[in-house]
Amino acid sequence: MRAYLVRRSDRILSLGRQGWLIFLLAGCQFDGRQMVAAMSDAMRQNSEGEMAVSEQPGLDQAPAPDSGDIGEGDLGSAQAQNDMLGSDEASAEQTPPVVKDGDQSETGPRPPWNSPYEVYGDRYVVDESSRGYREVGIASWYGEKFQGRKTSNGEIFDMNGISAAHKTLPIPTMVRVTNLDNGQKIELRINDRGPFHDDRIIDLSFAAAKALGFSGQGTAPVVVEALDALNYPNDGVLPKKTPNIYLQAGAFQAKSSALKLKQDIETTFMLQRLNATVRVLESELEAEVKLHKVWIGPILNTNRETMISTILSQMGLSKPVKVVAN
Repeated sequence: MRAYLVRRSDRILSLGRQGWLIFLLAGCQFDGRQMVAAMSDAMRQNSEGEMAVSEQPGLDQAPAPDSGDIGEGDLGSAQAQNDMLGSDEASAEQTPPVVKDGDQSETGPRPPWNSPYEVYGDRYVVDESSRGYREVGIASWYGEKFQGRKTSNGEIFDMNGISAAHKTLPIPTMVRVTNLDNGQKIELRINDRGPFHDDRIIDLSFAAAKALGFSGQGTAPVVVEALDALNYPNDGVLPKKTPNIYLQAGAFQAKSSALKLKQDIETTFMLQRLNATVRVLESELEAEVKLHKVWIGPILNTNRETMISTILSQMGLSKPVKVVAN
């Protein structure tokens, strides 16, 4: 396959036959989600063209793709092969595929939205499995800007529906998201790629953010856990999960103060030979007003929770705020 090298934003993109798309997009202002989506459409159309060639002996080149779909701005699936972005299988003439819950497959070829991909020079490799996945970090949400556009697996994004985007979990994956600020929880399905920000782990639809109580702000600290029983129903009876307890030891407007407390707690835990994860997460109260909270967890049993609470009390700290994520 011929390769075209196109310089854009001081880096080289190596593309196959869909290299034409880069030239068409050169003057467009795309964010990461739109850029990936536009390229994935090109890959899909290129793939369809190659299939047509194989059915017509004597032809050595697929027909040029119809440029009418360019710029529709899918939300973002990706497939990187030799640094090429991947394919969205749904076309404008096809009904977008609906992927059901618990439909993760670990055999056979992976669908294009579960292939490696690259955005803004960063390469992402999709996890082989979501079993046992749990991550603590910052959630954001997306809404009207992407309303009606296609998600990574070809579904139509509905900001008033319950869904989410994740950079590396297989699509689809059912997850439970817990807002550490208020303890509210929601279960939803991953069907898109993003958010492409280093400090965020999941991008929720507007309705999902509203259900978790943070649609009036940009971000919230969350725990994201894969629901193994729904994602892998053929695994049989799964062992009951231990409780995931999180303790908030302090909250500060100054990030430096939060980091100082984090260091003090980690030092005390080390002297006590206690192994526990301590992190600082940002809570957005309103525009320009943010709190930096010191969280300890996950804590997997009540005896450990009592021990940690006692140590925090001995350090002169107030009784910690407790959130149970499952």
